[in-house]
Amino acid sequence: MNKSSFVILAILLSALNGLGAPVEGVIASIDREGMEVQFQTGGADGGVQPVQVGRGDAKILNAGDLVRGDLVRMGHGYRLQTIWPADPVTRGTISRLGDQLRKDTRQRGSKAFRGVGEYMPKFALYDTDGSLFLSESLKGNYVIMNFIFTRCASPTMCPAATARMVELQGMVKEAGIEDFRQVSVTLDPEYDTPGIFTAYAMDKGIDTSTFHLLGGPERIVEDLKIQMGVLAEPDEEEIVRHTMSTALMDPTGKIIYRIPGSMWSPKAFLDQIKKDKGK
Repeated sequence: MNKSSFVILAILLSALNGLGAPVEGVIASIDREGMEVQFQTGGADGGVQPVQVGRGDAKILNAGDLVRGDLVRMGHGYRLQTIWPADPVTRGTISRLGDQLRKDTRQRGSKAFRGVGEYMPKFALYDTDGSLFLSESLKGNYVIMNFIFTRCASPTMCPAATARMVELQGMVKEAGIEDFRQVSVTLDPEYDTPGIFTAYAMDKGIDTSTFHLLGGPERIVEDLKIQMGVLAEPDEEEIVRHTMSTALMDPTGKIIYRIPGSMWSPKAFLDQIKKDKGK
């Protein structure tokens, strides 16, 4: 048995035993309608295994993508889940900016919270489609930012906030405002992968060309929560118990408006944008 065959066998045995084997490999090919990929592990000489993926992953994965995830047994086959991009350059960029964000949070100390008049912190995470997202890419746009998670079941929290964000997206388009972007950062970074967020966007009617659902390392999410004034902690019943806050930044990145809670008016944010544009 060659090395690559042994690696594949070990992975499949772990998955068969219900352990969920962590794997890293390349998407050799993909059947989007069948939601199945040919997954290659063990390098260029490694074997290829057909595995099922979620509908969000099936939409955004491409042949040649290097990914990592958990391989689990599903019926008579296997499923690759919790899929994250594994490109080392992208991971390095996210880690480097994450280190800078952590240093900034510590240096700010008790003044870590950024209020109206201060600027949005610099950061990097994964975008809805798994590509690198840099906060600097938002410059030149009005930006509305909040924190949610896809498994949130309370109708007055994340679902309500996302519904308002989608409504605002439509209102901004109708108003002919093009320099506008929306950002929702996950409060559940271990679960909300790009594939999960993509499926969420499909279900909620989100146009991801201007509305970015962001996830990534927990430490980066934690620092962003602190600096943007959101409290969150694990909860057995609710998964994450949290507060909510929605902030609006001007094209320079300065915070110009903020509303706590999830029951805000989309028109109030649209009016603020129009007001700022009319200065």
